Amino acid sequence: MKMICSCKSFTRNNVHRRLIYSTTKIIPKENLPAPAYKPEIVEKNKYDNWEKKRIFEAKINSDDTTFSIVLPPPNVTGKLHLGHALSSTIQDVIVRRQRSMGQNVLWLPGTDHAGIATQSVVEKYLKTKQNIDRHDIGRKKFTEEVWKWKEIHGNTINEQLRMLGCSLDWSREVFTMDKKHMDAVNKAFIKLYKKGLIYRRKALVNWCNALKSTVSDIEVENKTINRPTEIMLPGYKKVVKFGLIYNFAYKVWDSDEEIVVSTTMPETMLGDTAVAVHPEDARYIHLKGKKVVHPFRNTTIPIIFDGFVDMKFGTGVVKITPAHSKVDNEIARHHNLPLLQVINEDGVMENSGKFNGIKKYDCREILVDTLDSLGLLKSVSPHQMTLPICSRTGDVIEHLPKEQWFLSCNGLNEKARQAVEDKSLKIEPDKFEKNWINWTSDNRDWCISRQLWWGHQIPAYKCSADKNIVWIAATDELYAKHEASKYLRTLPEEITVERDTDVLDTWFSSGIYPFAALGWPQSNKGDYQKFYPINLMVTGHDILGFWVHRMIMLGIELTGNLPFNKVLLHGIICDSKGAKMSKSRGNVIDPMDIIKGISLDGLKEKVVSMHKDGILNDDELKKAISYHKSNFSNSNGIPECGVDALRFTLLSNDIKSHFVSFDVYQCHANKLFCNKIWQSIKYTQISYDKLKGTNEELTVNDLTYFDKWILSRLSNMVENVNKSLDLYDFHLATKSLRTMIYNEFCDIYLEATKPGFDSDVMKTSYAHAHTLSAVLETSLRCLSPFMVYLTGELITKIPAFETNIIHNFKDQKRDYLDFPNSKDFQIWKDLEFEKQVNKLLNAVFLIREVKGFYNIPNKIRSAIFVKSTDDKLISDLKGNKVIIQNLSKTGDITINENINTKVINVILDKDTEISVEIPGTVESTAIREKLQKKINKIEDNLLKLEARLTSNHYVNTVSELSQELDKEKLISKREELKRLRRLI
Repeated sequence: MKMICSCKSFTRNNVHRRLIYSTTKIIPKENLPAPAYKPEIVEKNKYDNWEKKRIFEAKINSDDTTFSIVLPPPNVTGKLHLGHALSSTIQDVIVRRQRSMGQNVLWLPGTDHAGIATQSVVEKYLKTKQNIDRHDIGRKKFTEEVWKWKEIHGNTINEQLRMLGCSLDWSREVFTMDKKHMDAVNKAFIKLYKKGLIYRRKALVNWCNALKSTVSDIEVENKTINRPTEIMLPGYKKVVKFGLIYNFAYKVWDSDEEIVVSTTMPETMLGDTAVAVHPEDARYIHLKGKKVVHPFRNTTIPIIFDGFVDMKFGTGVVKITPAHSKVDNEIARHHNLPLLQVINEDGVMENSGKFNGIKKYDCREILVDTLDSLGLLKSVSPHQMTLPICSRTGDVIEHLPKEQWFLSCNGLNEKARQAVEDKSLKIEPDKFEKNWINWTSDNRDWCISRQLWWGHQIPAYKCSADKNIVWIAATDELYAKHEASKYLRTLPEEITVERDTDVLDTWFSSGIYPFAALGWPQSNKGDYQKFYPINLMVTGHDILGFWVHRMIMLGIELTGNLPFNKVLLHGIICDSKGAKMSKSRGNVIDPMDIIKGISLDGLKEKVVSMHKDGILNDDELKKAISYHKSNFSNSNGIPECGVDALRFTLLSNDIKSHFVSFDVYQCHANKLFCNKIWQSIKYTQISYDKLKGTNEELTVNDLTYFDKWILSRLSNMVENVNKSLDLYDFHLATKSLRTMIYNEFCDIYLEATKPGFDSDVMKTSYAHAHTLSAVLETSLRCLSPFMVYLTGELITKIPAFETNIIHNFKDQKRDYLDFPNSKDFQIWKDLEFEKQVNKLLNAVFLIREVKGFYNIPNKIRSAIFVKSTDDKLISDLKGNKVIIQNLSKTGDITINENINTKVINVILDKDTEISVEIPGTVESTAIREKLQKKINKIEDNLLKLEARLTSNHYVNTVSELSQELDKEKLISKREELKRLRRLI
C-alpha cells in the first residue's frame, strides 16, 4: 500500500478530517543487548567507531554554513574535573545540535602547555624519581624531560574527554608548544612590540619565592585570616604565625614626639621610605615638613600628607614601603619617594644592615624583639588580614620591583569595552557586562613575562655595544643585530646579543588561541579563512577578565576582528549543599568516580594516595575523608552512574547561575531515568511483536484519546527544547525532556496503551504502535545531544513502519540524525484538548494520592465514585474507563450514583468530588488527624521560611546559589501543602 499524502501538508484545523493512509509493513529492528540499561555495555566502542567514521571532522570544502567553536584548552598536566565536564558538556550539546541541523561544525580541541603547572609537576617528578632538580641538568635537558613527560602523561584529559563523549575534531588537535603555535606567539609579540604596545620596565610584580618567578593575578589566592593562624610555608622548618597586627613607633626627628604605625608585615619596615598622614588630620598638621628617624638605618624618612590615608583607621598614620606594596608604590610615584628593596628573590633580607641574609619570617621574630627592646613596639594583637598565596606552591606572594615586559592595555581596553557597549560582543548572561566594564576600566598594564624554563621563550634580545644597551624583539640574532645597529649606531658585527631567558605568561599564548589555533598569521587560506571568527566562546565566568578579556584585546589588535561575537559564561561547580568544590573543603568529586562508581574504601584509598604524592596536605586529607563519610556512607560510596546520566545531570541546573550545584544522588536518579527509557524501547518492541502477521489500514482519525494527547505534549516538548537550547537554558530543556519522557510518556502513555494492545481492536493497536514509534524517535532525537551513548544505542532499535502516519524524518544522508524542528510538530498541538486531558489525569493523581496516604495497596482494587457536573470529564471517564482503572490501580468506576460503602471523599475542583472505597482495615479518622498535624507543621515551617527569605540580612549575606536552593525548597513545600490540603 502506498502513502496517499503526507500529514505535513495539512493545517491542524483540517488534519483530522482527511484520510491519511500509511503502510503497515514493519521495519525489522535489532533486539536490545541487555534486559536493563548498563552503561558499560552502551558506551563500549561507540566513541572509537565515531572517530573511525570521522563524523566529527569539519569539512574545509563544504558549502554548508559553518559553526565554529574552540575548546578552552585544558592544562596538559590536567585530569578531568567536574568543571571541565560541565564546560565541555555544554559545548558538546551545542555542537551536536548544530551538526544535526545541517551545519558544518568545527569544534577544535587542544591542550595548553601550562607553564607553571607543568614545570612544577616535572620538577617534582624528577626529584622523586632521580633526586635531581632542573638546575642540576640545565635548561635544555630539562625542556627535553618536560617533552618526554608530556608524551607519556600529557594526554590523560583528552582520553577522558573522549570518554565523556565530546565530539571534538581530533584531526585538528592543537598543543600550545607546537611549532605553528610558537611561531604565532612570536609573531604576535613582535607585532605588538613594533606597534609600541609591548615595552620593558622595572615595576612591582607578584613574586613567588618557591617558584622563583612572577605569577599572574589568577594564580594568587587571597586567603582571609580571621584570627592568629599558624601556617607551614615552603622553605621553613617551623610554622609562621599570621593574623597579627604590630603597632610600633617612629621617633620624630629633633623632637620628643613619636608617631605610631601599624602593620601585619613588620619585616617590611626595613624598606620604609616615608610615613603618611591625611592632609586634614588635625593631630598631625603640625608635623608638615618634618621627618622621623628610622631606627635601623641611621637616617630619616619624610612625613608625607596624602588623601589616601584613612584617618579613622588605627592611629591614622601609614608606613610607606614602595618596593613591597603595590599601593605604596603608587603613593611613592606621586611623592617621588625612593624604592628600597629589602627582600630579595629568594625571600631573604637585603639592604637591611644587621638583618641581611636572614629569611624574611625569621627576620620578623628578631626584628619585633629588637623593636621591643628599643621601647618602640607598642602592641601586638589579633587582626583580620588578607594573605596572598601562590596557588601553585602555597608560598606567600611577595611584591618585588623587577624589570619585566609589559603590554600597554589602555587603548586595547577602550576597544574591548566599546565592543560590549555597542553590542558587537554579547556577554551571556548579561549580568556580567558590569564585570566587563570594570575589567576594561582598569588600565594597569599587563606583566607578560615569567621566570620559567617551560614555555614560549620571549623573542627579544638584549643588544649591547660598549655601555649602550637596547632591547630588540626578533626571531633570531642576525635580525636583532641588524635592527639594534640603527639605535646603537654601530655595525651589526660589533654588537653583542643575549636572548631573554624569560618566557611569556601562559595567558598571552592563550589570548591568541582562537585565531592562532586556526592558522593565524596565515589569514587567506584554510581553517582561518573558513572558520574565523568563531561563533561562540564558552567558559567559566571566573576567567572573564583573565582570558576572555585578553582574547578580545589581542584579537581586535592582531586580526582586526573580534575573535567571537558571543561569549557564554557558566557558573562554578559546587556540591549539593552549595559549597564550592575545592581541596581545602574536601568536597572535590572525580567525574570518573561518578561514571564508573567507587566504594567508600576506594575513595579513602584514593585520597590517601594523593596525600602521599603531596597533592593533599594533612588537613585536606582529613576533610576529604570526613566529607566522603558524611555524604556517601548510606550508599557505601558513589554508585555507578555512567556518562549519559552525568552529562544530563550537569545540565539540569541553570548553568548561567553564579554557582552550579551537583548532586551525586540526582545523577544516580538520572541513571534510573536511562533505564526507564531502555524499558520503554523494550515495551515497544514487545508491543510491535503482537502486530506481526496482521495488516490494518489506518488513518489519523483512528488515533485514540491518549495518542492525540501525547502527540500534543510531544509538540510542546519539541518547541520547549528548541527554544531553551537557542537561549542556552539547558536546565529548561532537560526538565522538559524528563517531564515528557519519564512522567508523561512512560508513566502515563505507556500504561494507557496496555489495554489497547491487549484488546482485539487492531486499529487501536496500530494507532498506539505508530504513536509509540514517532514519539520515541522524536524524543530521543531531542535527547541525543545530552545522552549521546544511550540514544546512539536505542534510536536504531525503535520499532517502526516503512511510513509513519504521524511523522517521517528525512532520509539520512549524513552521520547525524536530524534534530526535530518545532514547526513539523505544530500540527499536533492542541492546548484546549490538553486541558481537558489534564483534568482527567488530575483525577487519577488524586486517587493515587488518596490510596498512598491511606496505605491502600494496589492489590486491593478499591471502587471509585465520581460526582460531577462536568460533562466533558464524565464523557472522558466513560470513554477511557479501563485505562483509568489501569493508571490508578482501582476497581469499578461509578459516576453520579449513590454510595453505599465506606469511602474517603476528596474534592477535585468546584464541579467534581471523588470518593475512594476504604478497606475495612483502614482507620480513616486517625489518618485524617495525622494528616492535619502534618499540614499544621508544614504551615508553620512555611511561615518561618518565608520570613527568613524576605529578611534584609538574608538577602544581603546569603550566597546566590543558597538563595536559589531555598526558593526551590519554598516552592516544593507550597506544592506539598497544596497536595495534602486536598486530602482532608
